[in-house]
Amino acid sequence: MEINIREVLEALKSDKTNKTRQSLEKLNETLIAYCDAGGRDFSITTIGRISEEDGGLGYQSFRATANKHYRELIEAWAASFKTTTRKPTKTYQKTGQDYQLLERIPDTALRAVFGQIIRERDRYKTEANMLKSQTEIVIDKRPVRYSSIDAESSVELLPSLTGICSENEVNALQYAVSDGCLDANGWNATALGQVKNEYGEQVFPRGFMTGLKKLLCEIDK
Repeated sequence: MEINIREVLEALKSDKTNKTRQSLEKLNETLIAYCDAGGRDFSITTIGRISEEDGGLGYQSFRATANKHYRELIEAWAASFKTTTRKPTKTYQKTGQDYQLLERIPDTALRAVFGQIIRERDRYKTEANMLKSQTEIVIDKRPVRYSSIDAESSVELLPSLTGICSENEVNALQYAVSDGCLDANGWNATALGQVKNEYGEQVFPRGFMTGLKKLLCEIDK
């Protein structure tokens, strides 16, 4: 059954003070403008905010027990659009602030154009986020050595420390493999790269000295 808002309003105004009648009329005018702009959230919180911004009563007045006539008017408007005064579900609320501002555009054609722009923007943003989550960029900082015979077919990536270690760090590594460092600590290096102290106990395992020297050679290239 179609709801006649004017009849509901007149019924609510009966036996009310002039001030209450004026407030009901003001609320009805606010609701007319709100619905014409595409608004469909008839929750007391939303209508209270919009009404107060429009110079009418606010949320607290609508929630007062004695002021159920205001709530009944809002409920009538909600019923006329086949909805209720409950806050719309997340499906509707996901539109966000942009769509709330969109509802305030009075021109229907203009509102439709801007609505399409916002929807396309949201779609592109979603697609961009999907691409970001599926994209992994790896930057290889290893130096490239080229053959003088055929530069295009003989490119080799070297496992070098060039550009990674500072000059002080390189000097420290060079000192670690030097005879001076071994002598100062009473260490001996074996052919397998193991470092032992004067009691024959292992200080660094096999491969330490040989591996470190190989890395230092790559730095010098």
